[in-house]
Amino acid sequence: MQSVIEILMVAVKEGTSKKTGQAFKISEAHCVLRNDDNTVGAVGVLTVPRSLEAIAVPGLYTGKFAMEASTFGQDAGRIVVRLVGLTPIKSSQLSRSPVAA
Repeated sequence: MQSVIEILMVAVKEGTSKKTGQAFKISEAHCVLRNDDNTVGAVGVLTVPRSLEAIAVPGLYTGKFAMEASTFGQDAGRIVVRLVGLTPIKSSQLSRSPVAA
């Protein structure tokens, strides 16, 4: 599954797990999900896997996603979507949506 996403900023959360006492670091991309006509489909946060942290900077991307069954946390047993790839795209490659007056 692929979608056009616009990364606005990446925030890094660091801390210590209450359950295990282990240190953790999670990168989260604040994004706009674009529809086929380049209108805003949704705004939200994506967890960035370690393998994509160097690539995930503000800009436009084709995001590749995989579906899997979560094995932990509040989503345990639920089918969730996970970001697995980012390919930069130029804004000129997107169709332009009309601007509301």
